[in-house]
Amino acid sequence: MPAVRRLPAILGLSLLLCPAPPARAGSRVPAVASYRIEATWDEERKTLAGRETVFFVNRTAREFPDVLLHLYLNGFRNTRSTLSRGLPPPSGSDDFGACELKRVALHDGTDLTRRVSFSPPGAGNPDDRTLARIPLPRPVRPGETLVLEVDFESRLPRGVLRTGWKDDFVFAGQWFPKLAKATERGWRGRPFHPSTEFFADFGDYDVTLLLPGEVRGKVAVTGRVVEETADEAGRVRVRARAEDVHDFAFSFSPRFEVKREIVAPKGQPKVEVLLFLQPDHRRSRERYLRATREGLALLGAWLTPYPYPVLTIVDPPAGSGAEAMEYPTLFTGGTTWLAPASGGEPEAVTLHELAHQWFHGMLATDEVSEAHLDEGLSTWISARAAERLFGTPSAVVSAFGVPIPLGSLKRPLPEGEAQDALDQAAFSRSDPTLRETWRSLDDAAVVSNAYSRAALLLESVARTTGEQPVFAAVREYARRFAFGHPTTRDFLDVLGEVAGPEARDLVERGWTSAGAVDYAVTVATARRAEPLAGYVGEGSRRAWRAPRAPGRSWESTVVVQRLGEVAWPVEVEMRFAGGKTVTRRWDGRAEWMRWRITGPRLISAVVDPRRTCLLDVNRLNDGLLTEPDPTVARAWGHRLRFLAQNLLELFALLAVLPGVPL
Repeated sequence: MPAVRRLPAILGLSLLLCPAPPARAGSRVPAVASYRIEATWDEERKTLAGRETVFFVNRTAREFPDVLLHLYLNGFRNTRSTLSRGLPPPSGSDDFGACELKRVALHDGTDLTRRVSFSPPGAGNPDDRTLARIPLPRPVRPGETLVLEVDFESRLPRGVLRTGWKDDFVFAGQWFPKLAKATERGWRGRPFHPSTEFFADFGDYDVTLLLPGEVRGKVAVTGRVVEETADEAGRVRVRARAEDVHDFAFSFSPRFEVKREIVAPKGQPKVEVLLFLQPDHRRSRERYLRATREGLALLGAWLTPYPYPVLTIVDPPAGSGAEAMEYPTLFTGGTTWLAPASGGEPEAVTLHELAHQWFHGMLATDEVSEAHLDEGLSTWISARAAERLFGTPSAVVSAFGVPIPLGSLKRPLPEGEAQDALDQAAFSRSDPTLRETWRSLDDAAVVSNAYSRAALLLESVARTTGEQPVFAAVREYARRFAFGHPTTRDFLDVLGEVAGPEARDLVERGWTSAGAVDYAVTVATARRAEPLAGYVGEGSRRAWRAPRAPGRSWESTVVVQRLGEVAWPVEVEMRFAGGKTVTRRWDGRAEWMRWRITGPRLISAVVDPRRTCLLDVNRLNDGLLTEPDPTVARAWGHRLRFLAQNLLELFALLAVLPGVPL
């Protein structure tokens, strides 16, 4: 065991001098929060009764007089929790969950259970029980190690929001009492909010689970399963280990079909990939594996090689609440038995969750406050990867010649959840991206800022300032801050250093404003140029020129206005008769810009013709013609005539059929 991971031997301190933390094999980052957990699954009660030993190494320069534990499952405890405000109303007792602390003690036996309190100052909801504060007999000083023993019982709800069960499928996420993040300002922990995820320290996990015997060989875990043995009652004891991770999740089902393969991207370390598949999703097996196989190689080249030796994919049943979620070395996918190949799923979901293995798993940013650093970067780079590997997905499929939007084949979204990224970007203007995620007005604001707005912003910057510099900056950010919990400031600093000050300025501008980008061509006119007339010249040289008929030249005027709050550099393309095109670049900061050009007649004017800025919320006002174009009207006229003709023929056919009333 490397010296940096040993427990310090400080004599006379009851908080220390304890058994060694979970055995480890990694050496990527010094451990801060490690866990040894034993838990037993009760199928009838849907509970995990367990005991954990928590090893906390204080690697900050401050003392910690207490312990702050996340009890995430208490978000499902009752309808007054902070989490419940963003969930559908419960339909029965199965929709509730909980995490109960049975006993909390130091390693020397000092009982701390009676010291446990809930709703720390600033939590904002006295009824919430997702944070537990425990005062210590004396503070944990810098460099010291605290060992805490916790007996707990966790009840999983019916599958919802990243955790729970459906029939014989179980996915356990946020299931154990977990230390808040230790920072130089103290514990960083917030109540469990419906639209935010997690923030924790790295460590090593040694987890033993007692599960039904029928799931032997069908247990998916963070890290890898190192031992499976049967007990006298016919159950299976599964032991798993994971090193240098900041969370632990697992899943099991007797119906899983398990596929293993070794992926060896060129020039990168080998990765053992495990897929736990639903039987009715067999058609998607190779699609999952291909996306993972090629995604590991591509993202490893774009960022850094995948940092772990194993990667596990869990394919959950539809409606389980476990779809499309990421944990270190493990993620869940999402597909249906009818998923058409042209729709791009499960490939797109797989690539998005795979990207999280870098931005969530390896960089481990604060997703409670800065979700855009994970969700936004993952959305952007996975969309790039999906287009590179699989092309642009089709928006519709054809069934017997009838076009069907793919959205109609998907499961319905929860009530109130925004369904269109562009709508989110256009209408969720309540919060700037840099407002702490958990403070956002609603789910639409979080989804807009953390996902669509952040991804569209990065792509717009890449198209505006150069694709390669932005890619190089993101690669350097991933390399420099691997296992380092970077912040928005860290990302902006690297972006400015590598991609240049303009790229940094544009990203910072987009993240600090809640406003939108919207440019409109409001004037596009052309008239015959009037010849010079009136008094010309000065003094004795002044002469009179009589008005004459207009000449062959035209005077064209174009006005572009900035209607949105966020300024963006744009191009304005003006097309003239004869095929001439003039392009003007505008920094977009003023309220409007006007161009007057004499020459051929202006045909049209378009702002951002190359679609460089994807944040523009209204493309319908991006261009104007100087004269109406009847082409569209004629096309719709033809369609309507064709439809009327078919209706008349149908009525005529029905009129001659015997026994058909009209």
